Amino acid sequence: MLFVAVSALSTSSPPRRWLQRQLCAAALSVCLQQPFPMMASTTSAVAARTAVEEVWDLLDQYYYDGEALSRSEWKAARQRLGDEAARTETPLRRATLQALHGDRYTRLLDKRAYEEISRFDILGVGLILAPGDDEVARVVSPPIPGSSGAKADVRQDDVVESIDGVATKGRSSFDLLDVVTANDRPTVRLVLRRGDDRRTLDLARRVDVVDPVGRVDVSPDGVAYVRLREFNARAAPRLATVLADIRRRGATRLVLDLRGNPGGAFQAAVNAASLFLPPDSPAVTVLERRADQLFKTSSSPKTTTPSEGFRVELWLDSNSASASEIFAAALRDNCAAVVAGDRPSYGKGLIQAVFGLQDDAGGLVVTVAQYLTPKGNPIQGVGVKPDIPLPPTLYLAGPRKLPDKTDLDRDFASIAATCTPPPR
Repeated sequence: MLFVAVSALSTSSPPRRWLQRQLCAAALSVCLQQPFPMMASTTSAVAARTAVEEVWDLLDQYYYDGEALSRSEWKAARQRLGDEAARTETPLRRATLQALHGDRYTRLLDKRAYEEISRFDILGVGLILAPGDDEVARVVSPPIPGSSGAKADVRQDDVVESIDGVATKGRSSFDLLDVVTANDRPTVRLVLRRGDDRRTLDLARRVDVVDPVGRVDVSPDGVAYVRLREFNARAAPRLATVLADIRRRGATRLVLDLRGNPGGAFQAAVNAASLFLPPDSPAVTVLERRADQLFKTSSSPKTTTPSEGFRVELWLDSNSASASEIFAAALRDNCAAVVAGDRPSYGKGLIQAVFGLQDDAGGLVVTVAQYLTPKGNPIQGVGVKPDIPLPPTLYLAGPRKLPDKTDLDRDFASIAATCTPPPR
């Protein structure tokens, strides 16, 4: 599954500004929840109809397939289901999704499933931030239940003037993420403004829910094996630590095993790709209803990437999906890795945003965009095709022989000789 952490690289152009403000910002997987006005009446019938209207409005604003939303049956169903909900006092949200006849990824989450998504929260404090019209960051959705932001009574529409002493005005979503994740701090200091009131909060980060890295080994001849299990909020910083460790242990070749990796956060995949590619390398192109957007790797002033000097081979299988495919395609298209596997990856090239529902009933997952590899190739229904078959000696759970350094060099050389990276 791929949950969006869509962040534009700058605020200079209208399409990028729209994507920043409307989809998501400096947090990963739970995207923005726009405030929808509630009807004045407090009767259960009106509340039931409002529940249908809330889902409908979210889909009208963000669902990626404009053609599906323009069909007459979709519009007629809105009135019918709203009237039925008011009569039966039942929020017919699932029937609303069925009327869309959309993809299977657009669906409702119960409260427990919605809270579980918090492990993809890049900020780790349960807040979704995006630049406002004045280019100062704002909280654009109620905090994730149980997060440090929720416990501190942070509210939707609170203005975030600074993060860890860095003013947010004029900063892109990538900039906001870099401030928080640069040193893997256990806390985040926010200066918040609500009306005329200003306060400073130190919020504990929750970023260690699931360790994304599995087994790590280094062979005597300098071949490292790393299993990456998912792309959550910890993926990029954890992987950076592993790269430094295996370098100290003498590794010069790296097998990064993504087999069975179901994906995770969009932003985590781009951040992880930044560890292997030069700054400003094209990572993925997002296609959505209103504007297309090219996302690039981090433009931080580093002179070398953490993986500098490694020859990298990625292992994929048919269960490597979504964010795994973004990551793999970014490295392969930029000639930074060879992809090995017995068959193409899963082929999920759609991006979902997760919206909290106003009545605290859970969340709504909406497909908001699809994506292409840096060279413009589709992923949806196709997957990432391997360059070479998997090595004959597979590394699974037990202590087995790692691939030979000579074999990896041969694999890498066979692809590098003909690979041309896309223009930056």
